[in-house]
Amino acid sequence: MTVLALTSTRGAPGVTTTALALALAWPRAVLLVEADVSGSSSIKAGHLRGQAGPEPNIVDLAVAYRNNALNLTSLRASTIELPLDSSRAVLPGLVSAAQRISLTQDFWIALGALLVGLPNHGIDVIIDAGRRGMRSGPDPLLERADLFIAVSRTRLDDVVSVAANAADLRGPTDVAVDRVGTVLVGEGQPHSAPAVGRATGIPVWSTIAWDPVNAERLSGGKEINSRQRFDKSPLMRSARTAVDDLSRIYQRRQHVVAPPMGGRVHG
Repeated sequence: MTVLALTSTRGAPGVTTTALALALAWPRAVLLVEADVSGSSSIKAGHLRGQAGPEPNIVDLAVAYRNNALNLTSLRASTIELPLDSSRAVLPGLVSAAQRISLTQDFWIALGALLVGLPNHGIDVIIDAGRRGMRSGPDPLLERADLFIAVSRTRLDDVVSVAANAADLRGPTDVAVDRVGTVLVGEGQPHSAPAVGRATGIPVWSTIAWDPVNAERLSGGKEINSRQRFDKSPLMRSARTAVDDLSRIYQRRQHVVAPPMGGRVHG
């Protein structure tokens, strides 16, 4: 797995919680990029329990880009280790929505080029892109992602929203190469994964358990006193399953877009 991007088409279906859970379940070092431009950093306010200062954050990298200094060194200086696992780091998002004027399309393009090189250094990337279609949003990051995921609940209004935005989510990408899919939060509440897949026309790649108690802990509502107990929660068990599911999707995609030597792509 290399670069994974998560977004939503409406409301708050749990993109940040899903991204955090996936990052903690990831099998190797990972950088979580908080690229949501809607407002202040949810991770600093929630998962880090408001104990981190306003800096560093993604605006530091925008400044570095303007000074021709956007590189691995400035990226590392702008990240914070996640408290539950020091091999997982986060690039925090904006302090306020007013700062998004600093996040130009040229900056996102340059940051995307930097992020896709991180797996060569043993670090995978998970991008929390927030809601799709925001002004100054990180579209260039989504275009560079190996897998692009719409996170959704299974209520009718959420399913209708994903279906209505299916063409935009796919973009010019041929869906046969498995780059765009959905991850459902609370599968079966009320609709099943197969039903959602049929209704939206976008494959359901995996599901995250509906576990509001532990989702609230992950978001800073209650302190996580036992990492071992938290790892056994429905939320984290489903996150580990989702990582396995996404790894299989990625490997399948690699055989389509980059078949082994001597192989051929079947149309």
